[in-house]
Amino acid sequence: MKRWRLGTADLLAGCDGLGLRTAWVKPGAAPPRGMAGPAGRRSVHGIDGPPEVELDRLVVMLERWLVDPRTVPDDHLLPAGPAFHRACWIAACRITPGTTMTYGDLARSAGRPAAARAAAQAMARNRLAPLVPCHRVVAAHGLGGFMGTTLTERGSAWALRLKCWLLEREGIGDAEGNDRVDSPAPKGDPA
Repeated sequence: MKRWRLGTADLLAGCDGLGLRTAWVKPGAAPPRGMAGPAGRRSVHGIDGPPEVELDRLVVMLERWLVDPRTVPDDHLLPAGPAFHRACWIAACRITPGTTMTYGDLARSAGRPAAARAAAQAMARNRLAPLVPCHRVVAAHGLGGFMGTTLTERGSAWALRLKCWLLEREGIGDAEGNDRVDSPAPKGDPA
């Protein structure tokens, strides 16, 4: 497993029983349950090559993303999932850094114009954030959710501040919480 400290959060890359994945955690926090490196695994669900090689590819892409947020994952590294989820993940990869798209627009881009909620669920199940940039997908009237949380859920403030930080990193918004998506999200550092 690989860990990067980004000041506001730690970004992890590893694998679990479902395949390759990334995770955002509070600085120094333990990885999500079941997430580890590929040691001892002969295969990882959803990928063809040896786990060590595929994880190395993911790590290289994440290191590129740290320098250039336009980095997009190789399609073969996208996780297995329902066809609509994969269509949403591919559409999200086409969102230009520094811009956002609503869940409704994402659903249209993925071929199901009336499926905004399903597009939001696809983003909540994104296993390769930030390479599949779900942080660039927002609600029609605000920030929306992040990492499967919304503003109304307990414990969501940290995740939503992280989403704001990622958007600020790409030039959307500022450190005061003022952004161009009319966000009611909490202000400050997500740590």
